[in-house]
Amino acid sequence: MDNTLLGVGNVFYFADDLAAAVDWYRTLLGTDPVDVHEQLAAFDVSGTRLTVHVTDSYNRPAGTAGSVSYWNVDDVDAVVAGCVDRGGVVHRGPKSVFTGERLCQVLDPFGNLIGFRQFATGRKRA
Repeated sequence: MDNTLLGVGNVFYFADDLAAAVDWYRTLLGTDPVDVHEQLAAFDVSGTRLTVHVTDSYNRPAGTAGSVSYWNVDDVDAVVAGCVDRGGVVHRGPKSVFTGERLCQVLDPFGNLIGFRQFATGRKRA
């Protein structure tokens, strides 16, 4: 049995109001969900699923208490400005780090922490 990690397949975010969360992420991603059910909606982001799930007794937004996934973007500042315009709150950044990358963490209007990463100047996305 090979226990090698193969990459991130799905990142979940939770919200009390699924319809509002789907609208917020639809605007952020510029696309409709590829899979919609009563309890969740899943978007395809370059082969990784971003799933918005209804808050329940097992799952709820972790806010700043948990891990943060960083999504690659071309322009961190523009993405963050769009998030803030739609009710997101900047938690940390935007800032450039020692690797030359530009990073920012945003709390979406539902209490989930989402990260954005812009590659260093001159470095192309993989």
